[in-house]
This record gives sequence, C-alpha cells and structure tokens, in this order.
Amino acid sequence: MKKITILLFFLLVNSAFSQAGKIYLKNSKFKVGAENTYVYEPPKGVPIETNSKANILYAFDTDFGVNLSPLKKSGKAYEFTAKVPDSARTIRVVISDLQKIADNNNKKGYLVYLKTQNESELGKSLANEIFTRYYGKALLKLDLDEKPENLISEYEVLFKKYPNLKNDNTYLNYLYRLENVKKTQVRDETIAFAERCVKKNTESSLASAYYIYEKYSMNAESEKIKKEILSRYPDGEMQKATFLHDFIDHPDKNEAYVLESINTLKTRFKDNSNRSLNFFYGSLAYIYLKNKDLEKTKSIESYLYSPSSTYNDVAWKLSGESLTTPGKDLEFAATISKRSLDLLEEKKKENYYPEYQSLYNMYADTYAHILYKQGKYEEAFKYQDELKKAGGLDGNGKECYLAILEKVKGKKEVKEYIENEINSNAVLPPAFISKLKEIYVAQNLPIDQYEKLKEKADEATKAARAKNVVDAFGSATATDFTLKNLDGKEVKLSDYKGKVVVLDFWATWCGPCKASFPKMQDLVTKYKDKNVTFLFVNTWENKKEDEVLKNVTDYITEKKYDFNVVFDSKAEVVKNYKIEAIPTSILIGKDGNILFSGHSNANLGDLIDEQLK
Repeated sequence: MKKITILLFFLLVNSAFSQAGKIYLKNSKFKVGAENTYVYEPPKGVPIETNSKANILYAFDTDFGVNLSPLKKSGKAYEFTAKVPDSARTIRVVISDLQKIADNNNKKGYLVYLKTQNESELGKSLANEIFTRYYGKALLKLDLDEKPENLISEYEVLFKKYPNLKNDNTYLNYLYRLENVKKTQVRDETIAFAERCVKKNTESSLASAYYIYEKYSMNAESEKIKKEILSRYPDGEMQKATFLHDFIDHPDKNEAYVLESINTLKTRFKDNSNRSLNFFYGSLAYIYLKNKDLEKTKSIESYLYSPSSTYNDVAWKLSGESLTTPGKDLEFAATISKRSLDLLEEKKKENYYPEYQSLYNMYADTYAHILYKQGKYEEAFKYQDELKKAGGLDGNGKECYLAILEKVKGKKEVKEYIENEINSNAVLPPAFISKLKEIYVAQNLPIDQYEKLKEKADEATKAARAKNVVDAFGSATATDFTLKNLDGKEVKLSDYKGKVVVLDFWATWCGPCKASFPKMQDLVTKYKDKNVTFLFVNTWENKKEDEVLKNVTDYITEKKYDFNVVFDSKAEVVKNYKIEAIPTSILIGKDGNILFSGHSNANLGDLIDEQLK
C-alpha cells in the first residue's frame, strides 16, 4: 500500500507542476455505478463564467463519450457531478463557456485517475490514460503525445512495473501499435496472448482470442472459439455483433424492421446505450427523411448522435451535390437543411465546441447551394458571403459563391474576386479559371494577362497538392503492393508504372462507397482506352475471405460495374496508405508518385485529364 501511496504522490506532484489549476474527486474514493462530485480549482486570473461547464471525456475498449456537467460555485472553487460508465478508469476534463474554451490546462486537459485502490487497478488506470489520448485529441482538441513510438515506450515501462497487464487487453493494444511502427509481424506474441485469453475463459477474453485468430486466418481455431462463445453466451456480445452485421446487410430496412430490431437490442441484448441506439435510429431517420416525414424524424432526434449531420447529409444529396447537377425535392431539401443549421445554433447556446463553427460552415454551404438552385440568389449570397468573410469556404463553397456572386453582383465583381484569390495564392476549383477566361474573351481583355494569372493559379494548386500529399503520407512515393483480384490473379501496383493509376478504397457495407460508384463507372468508361488504370481496393470487411469474394462478385455483377477489384484482406494496404475513412480515392502519376487523395470523386476526371496532357 505504501508503494501505491508514493506513486500517487508523484502523480499528484507532477500534475501540480504541470497545471496551475486542479480537478480532483471531492471524496477520495471513486464510487462505481453512482454520480461522483469533483472539485475544480481554476488557475489564477482565469475568469469562469456563470454558464460554464465541465466537458468530461472517458474512453475504454468498447465505449467512449463526452459528458457535460454545469459548474457550481463552492467557496473559492467550483464543483460538478458526473456519472461515467463503470468500466471508466480515467477522465479528462476541459472547462468551456458558451463562447470559448475557458480552461483546457494548456491543451492537456485535467486528468483524474478514478481507480487506484491497489497495484493492479492503478496499473490498468495508468494504461487507460495512454489509451484515451486519441479521444482527447479527437474530441476535446487537446495536444497530447500520440506518437506511436513514444506510446510503445510508455507501455513497455508499465509492463515492467505491472507485468499482469500482459494478460489484459492493454497488451493487445500495445502489440497492434508495435506492429504498425515496426512494420513487422508480431504474430507469435499476439497468438501467445490469444492463448492466455483462452485460458482466462471469459466471454470478453474468448472474443479477443477469436478476433486474433481471425486476423491471422487461423480458421479452425477461430471457428471453434466462435461456436463456444455463441453456445455459452447466446445473448452475449458476439451474438449481438452478429445481429448488428445482419442488420447492416439487410436489403430492405423498412420502418417496421428497424423498430423490431431496436426492441430486440433492448430486450434480448439488454442494450440501451446511446452508442448502440444511435446506430439503429440513424437508419430510421434516413427512412423517415426518404419518405419526407419530418415530424417523425424530429421525434427521434434525441436518439441520434448528430441529427444536424443527418439532415445535412440528406439535404446535400437532394441538392445534387454540385452546381451543375440538378437537384430534386428542393423545397424539402431547403427545410431540412435549415433544420440542420437551427440545431447547431441550439447546440452553440448549450455549450462551446470548436468544431461547431466548421460544421455550421459546411451546412450553411449546403443551404446556399439549395437556395441558389431555387433561384433565391440574394438569400443564398447572404450565407455564402458570411462564410467567405469567416474564411469558411472550401472548394465547393467557393464555386457556389462564384456562381451566386455573378447572379447578385455581376461579372466585374466576379473578375475582381477571382484575380484577388489568385494573387493571394489560394487553391481554386477549375471552374474559376474557366470563368476568368470567359470574362477575358467576352470583354476583349489582354489574353496574355489571363495566361499569367492561370500559370500562377496552377502553380499554387500543384504546390498545395504536393504539400497535402507529404503531410498525409510522409512521402509522395506510392507504396507498392500485390493483391489478388476477382479472378484470383495477382495484381502488382508497380506493374502499372508509366500509367496514371486511381486507387479507390471501399467496402460492401459502406453506403457512401456504393453511392460513388456510378460516377466511378463513368470515369472507368471514359478512360478505358487511355493510359489510365483503376484499382478498386476492397478492404475492412469483417467476414471470411470466401464470403467476401462471393458478396463482392455478386454486387459487382448485379450492378454491371466494369471494375478491377482487388482484395486487401489483411487490411495492410489501407494501413500503409494511412486511410482513415472510406470511400477514399488516391491518384498516382505516371512516375509512381501520389498526386491527390480525397473522399470525393467530383474533380477526379479533371485531375486525370491534367496528367494525360
């Protein structure tokens, strides 16, 4: 016990030196399954508004979240209460008011260890702190050390002091990170961990063993474990995972089916968690919106992870997704797009998050697109001009702004806007250069002046793309790979050197991937007899290889897509290319260097044309 006390003392001392403020449990012992009260002592000179709240982050193997709790004045300090899941071991806290982050402890957040009653619990809590850093960066925008090599070193120090952690999922997290950093297999160590999991003989440990055996294609072992889990735990987590996958693959998700599935989740699997319910209610919301039933959609908003995002997604699709594509049901699209903005405004009144403004910019751009197509140019300009002044216009937004500007102001203002953007080295969509040339020709202006501006715009675009590629991949050189295609033949990327290559990462469960395929088929057809190769990299499938092959073959055949599909069965290519979400398209030049990476294929044809000149 003395060792624990000493270690905790050093943790507290280190914490005190690293932060001017403090957050700690009011009662020294954390109460599991109940609300706990925390004390917040702000740094000197940091004003705390009356509407301030504590943003409380927790994360562990199967769940994560951010709870909000109002601050209450208590003497010279403040107090807040919160209940976190029983499995939580640490929390990170950031203080915010309605306008800003008031105190994030120099972008580190305030860390509170919840379970420290013995050596074993303390070790697990220290490991959990490492695990939560990713979520601290992603959700609270903290500046935490997430360098893989540093995390590996920290884990190894913990394993020396707390060797029992090697029997915990902490060790599996470590092994996966180790494999990513060293780019070598740690197969033997990972399988040895799976064997220890089998000996523990609990549902969660058996599940860990099952996924490890699946990862290394040890089919006999994984099947044996799966049968045992399903037999012993017919209503357990693995059966629930099967239930979720069946739901995803269901071809006809109507209202009755989704409601029945929600009832099954609650009654059979005893799962009322927001994280699981969001998944089902999200499908229900899309059904209601497809039927243009706004009232039913509003009735389930509280169950949705981000109702404003749901409304915007549907509104954006109805808008046509670009200025040149006709929209449909524009009146309904405008209604739900405005709803997405109103919900974000309500959120901003409750609490401050930095991403609220960027989301608002995105959704306001959608609304302006719709207003433009409705012929409501003045109203559309109001939204786009606000975004321009705030620096919130992306490529699509700038294109929309340009079109609206011409309707509301005229060609003189359009010419000035484009030339100002070029002279500020902004990256511009191709439509800007086309419009500028159109104006120069129509007004009989010196064409050599236009050519100089175009050259400058092209240089800025190429420089920005090159920087984005290096930032994303570390190097512009495309990593070689060899994968099998639908016919079982090996396809090697380097065999296509001298050609323009498009890699399109996708999965059968990915709705946005499938939605992008008609446009991809158009591109495949357009460049069929040209020096261009398309490889559709199927990845992140959670099924056996033969089952994935059948599903992909059936889908491609049914849709009559002329795609060269290759299978990234071990998810190694997607890892090497640092893909974080799909669909993602990567354009590789004739010299084997990456030229572009993005989630939209809207401008992919223009980029390919540039390479074929």
